[in-house]
Amino acid sequence: MAAAAGLAAALAVLVPAAPASAGDDALPAFPGAEGFGYAATGGRGGEVYHVTSKELTGPGTFHDALTTAGDVPRTIVFDVAGDVTIPQIVARDKHGITIAGQTAPGDGVTIKGNTVRFVECSDVVIRNMRFRLGSASTDDAMYIEDSQDVIVDHSSFSWAGDEVLSIKSKDYDAPRSKNITVQWSIMSEGRLTHSMGGLVEMNTISMHHNLYAHNNDRNPKTKGVMDFVNNVVYNWGDFPYVAGGESGTKGYGNVVGNYFVAGVNSANPTAAVVRGNENYQVFLDDNRIDSNRDGVLNGRDTGSGMIEAARPAVRVPERFAYPPVHTQSPRRALDLTLDHAGASVARDAVDARVVDEVRHQTGAIIGDESDVGGYPELDEGTPATDADRDGMADDWELARGLDPADPEDRNGDDDGDGYTNLEEYLNELAAPGFPKGYPLTPVEWSGDAFEPPAPEAPEAAPAAPLEGDAIRSAVVTDSSTNGAANAALWSIQQDLQVGDFVAGDRMTGSKAYRFTSVPAEIQGLEWVRSAVESRAATNDDLLSFFLPVDADVWVAHDTRISPRPAWLTDRYEATDLTVADDHGGSWKLFKARFPAGSHVVTGANAGGTVLNYIVAVDPVPGADEPVSAAPADLGAESSGAAGGLGVDLSWTGSAGATAYLVARASSSEPAMRVVGTTADTSFRDADVEAGVPYRYQVTAVGPGGASDASAAVSALVTSGSTTAPAPGDLAVGAARSYSVDLGWSAVDGATAYGVYRAPADGGELELLGHVADPSYTDDTAEPSSSYRYAVTTVSPGGESEPSSAVSAATSGPLDPVVAPGGLQATEVSAAAFALGWEPVPGAETYQVYRRDGGGAFALVGTTTEPAYEDDTIGASVASYDYAVTAVNELGESERSASLTVPLPVPAPPTDLRVGLQGATFTGLVWTSGGGATEYRVLRSKAGGDPQEVGVAKVHTTYDRDLEPGTAYTYRVVAVNAAGTSEPSAPLRAVTLPGSP
Repeated sequence: MAAAAGLAAALAVLVPAAPASAGDDALPAFPGAEGFGYAATGGRGGEVYHVTSKELTGPGTFHDALTTAGDVPRTIVFDVAGDVTIPQIVARDKHGITIAGQTAPGDGVTIKGNTVRFVECSDVVIRNMRFRLGSASTDDAMYIEDSQDVIVDHSSFSWAGDEVLSIKSKDYDAPRSKNITVQWSIMSEGRLTHSMGGLVEMNTISMHHNLYAHNNDRNPKTKGVMDFVNNVVYNWGDFPYVAGGESGTKGYGNVVGNYFVAGVNSANPTAAVVRGNENYQVFLDDNRIDSNRDGVLNGRDTGSGMIEAARPAVRVPERFAYPPVHTQSPRRALDLTLDHAGASVARDAVDARVVDEVRHQTGAIIGDESDVGGYPELDEGTPATDADRDGMADDWELARGLDPADPEDRNGDDDGDGYTNLEEYLNELAAPGFPKGYPLTPVEWSGDAFEPPAPEAPEAAPAAPLEGDAIRSAVVTDSSTNGAANAALWSIQQDLQVGDFVAGDRMTGSKAYRFTSVPAEIQGLEWVRSAVESRAATNDDLLSFFLPVDADVWVAHDTRISPRPAWLTDRYEATDLTVADDHGGSWKLFKARFPAGSHVVTGANAGGTVLNYIVAVDPVPGADEPVSAAPADLGAESSGAAGGLGVDLSWTGSAGATAYLVARASSSEPAMRVVGTTADTSFRDADVEAGVPYRYQVTAVGPGGASDASAAVSALVTSGSTTAPAPGDLAVGAARSYSVDLGWSAVDGATAYGVYRAPADGGELELLGHVADPSYTDDTAEPSSSYRYAVTTVSPGGESEPSSAVSAATSGPLDPVVAPGGLQATEVSAAAFALGWEPVPGAETYQVYRRDGGGAFALVGTTTEPAYEDDTIGASVASYDYAVTAVNELGESERSASLTVPLPVPAPPTDLRVGLQGATFTGLVWTSGGGATEYRVLRSKAGGDPQEVGVAKVHTTYDRDLEPGTAYTYRVVAVNAAGTSEPSAPLRAVTLPGSP
């Protein structure tokens, strides 16, 4: 009993501060299953598939076992052992699978040669497997996407060319991967040049008692919900635990009881949680980091000090309530993980070596599996006799009173514990993988599991319509996943010519598409620059706009698309004209004529992988003149619920008009947009809401063009309900020379607020405008003036009385700011440029603009001081041009004289050292000075001249095909667009004796 008590203390459970629950009364997948994926059912109660062949495909192969799984749950057992080479396996839409590697005879099974992918699968259990990809493939060792209820236990993943183990949701906005656990597993030795532990993104996932070792980056990279407990991370290269990276996606991570051990490749040995940002929240508790690389595991808890200072995640004080796992101190978890992680029932030489390297802080990131001896020879053993092919060994069945000739007894439950007889057998085989005495039942917990909060951002007002001369109120409605972002890149352009950028999302770098051929018929026209990625939209109103004049509408449609969409072929006539760009794209031109007042609607591109269409408009007024007089006497009558909500507009017509465009703005859509067209002098707007203030204008159009817009009128539709009270707490936030900021308390039931102003010394309050939110900036104020402000509440019941008034006095007049002078670079490195300039009197802020490669200046930053540091420069750009403007209330100054800042060559690499040494190769590691695009390795032998023998993108590489027992001298230089650094200090390395 005393021994048991001591073990219980050593394995003490750390229960989360905030208890949680996620239906933890379900039967665990197996004894020892924990975390989010603990209840995956796998192949329970289904059929058995014996892997009997090492062929690539066909009956009895691992490929067949996964790809032929159907509606019946399946348990995969192994009658073969050793290395099993596979083609790429994609298990899609598979549900209820157990891969029981513990059934393999001898030293177990290693899957090699290609990737295994689980896509849109559920209830998957993977135990005691090895997936060692090898240099024959550049893929992931394993990839899991959009899958639910998955547990990976006591498995080993290594030698991938991409990610070692990735688990993610494809759509971050609507993540589908959930309830996943990876436990007691090893993710090691991702191959250069990529060398990534894995993306673990947008899941609800538990990772505990795992070892990440010898991966340059992503150990792991996480987004979404992550419970990272009692893991060991060793010899990361650039980055260990990545807290979201440069992403705007939210992350909520528990990082508890882990042990981070720096190795020879670790560029920043003191940071364990890196590349965070304001979107990633982390609970950090009781972790250890061993940074000194002294060969002794003696890490310390440095608290927030292990969070990267330059790119910190947001540390939170309370642990996220996720399904808890049995948790030990970091030191105890280190020992347990090193002793038992991976396919440890029969640990192979690869895992044994990696674990030993962690213990002694040796080893290095590899470039090829041959650097560490390649695939070890495995004892293939003799498979257990299983006469009835039910997955259970005959002698085991006999010992438990089962019938070795009855395959149906596999799905019985003789002891009534919920596990089938087959599962009892599998669990018994796997039990030695757990530490002796480790609790094999989940931690009891109660309460509610943490769920990421829904975005709190208010619903954005619709984007303002695009306005041109011949194109009015153009609206882009993109139904694709990134539709809003795509739509923001559309624009109306003037004077279509050769050399114009083709698409709003193809205007930089190698993706800059420009027209090389534009037929004379459309040169000089107003046109719509679309976004290539809008090609994924499927809606039938991708682009819509109104015409203020008779016009030919041209559509340029990619020549590779067939069949063409019906909206195009039904209305537009094909021509023999084409448009071409400098990337080999070409568009066939179609044309249709529309009368003034038309609402033109174009639909989906109908080509998912090619370029999106382009629209140009050619007014054809003939001898007609534009309508000269704007509509007059515009009136608006509102009708409430009794007669159906609506606003009835009427006006006096304009001579020569053939149609009228009706435009509307509101408190929620402040930009005027055309909402209808009519040939009459009246219009009913039935698309209105009670309690929303509207403003209307009407424009007369004819064959020759449009009139000016009419004077605006306002309308408010009410429902007859009670009017909401006036706002309280009206206050002046700031009073400047030309503007006044106001704010007030929100009112329940408000649909808008009216803002009124009067001179402070008397006079009637006059409406300035309506807004949807409880704040307003009056930018029509005059200097040295005093005002009185009041606010009303607008609701479906009508508009309230004004609030109590507040007064504000503006400051004196300002002079326009002038362009800053004296722009100079105060400090320059290959990683950042510091700029300074002379202060400008009266400036409130400064805008910093930059251009590269002869492009246009673009805003890169805003500052209140006459100084700015640009740390976003790229090492592949030889120089940047900068200009600065000053800003105050009167506006922005002209730009300063431009300043060209050449990129300096990078600093020389330092601390050049040997990572791994073989008879025919040398692995090199160095410390980067920053600002390099690549590194070049120079080698000399016996006093000879240095020769370039390799190029690396990261700060480690391998020099191969060397002679055994031979001394070589190495230097490394860093390279960027400005040139090459001085060489590093030399390093003498002697290859090991042996046969080539």
